[in-house]
Amino acid sequence: MSLRFKEKTPLWFALIAGLLVADTAVHIGLLSTVSWWASPVRDAAQPRLLPFRDGVIYFVAPGVGWYVGAWWIAVGLFLLLAVLLAVYRDQLERTP
Repeated sequence: MSLRFKEKTPLWFALIAGLLVADTAVHIGLLSTVSWWASPVRDAAQPRLLPFRDGVIYFVAPGVGWYVGAWWIAVGLFLLLAVLLAVYRDQLERTP
């Protein structure tokens, strides 16, 4: 069983789903390549501490550090998508 929109897919669904995918891709990309671009030593340009579970500590720019720690962005987008799908459930239909 799956669901689909009765009419054309609404723009809000495409935008929120696209933002959710983009946010996830950027987070995974940043976290998987942090050893290439982050500094192991604190300096004026990269003062924000970014520790990892394996004990390695990197220092990043404040904006990047805030974004990497902002796990709630994906959660918020997912909840917004769920709420909007519940509100517009009359526009959805089950497919066999």
